[in-house]
Amino acid sequence: MSERTTLDPEPRRARQDQPPRRRPDPAALARLLDDWMQGDEAEQRETFESLRQSLDEDRPAGYKLFS
Repeated sequence: MSERTTLDPEPRRARQDQPPRRRPDPAALARLLDDWMQGDEAEQRETFESLRQSLDEDRPAGYKLFS
């Protein structure tokens, strides 16, 4: 029978089922952010209008987040 108690830490398991972590490429991250910033302006306006309405719909008239 094992002498291990419930307070003993779990034995470390090898991470064989997970790929090794790589450091992110700063240039690739910068390109990704640039792509996100170059989004469709019409879509952004529609999305903001939907978000604005959703945030303000249940608020009392004097407590709207957006005027």
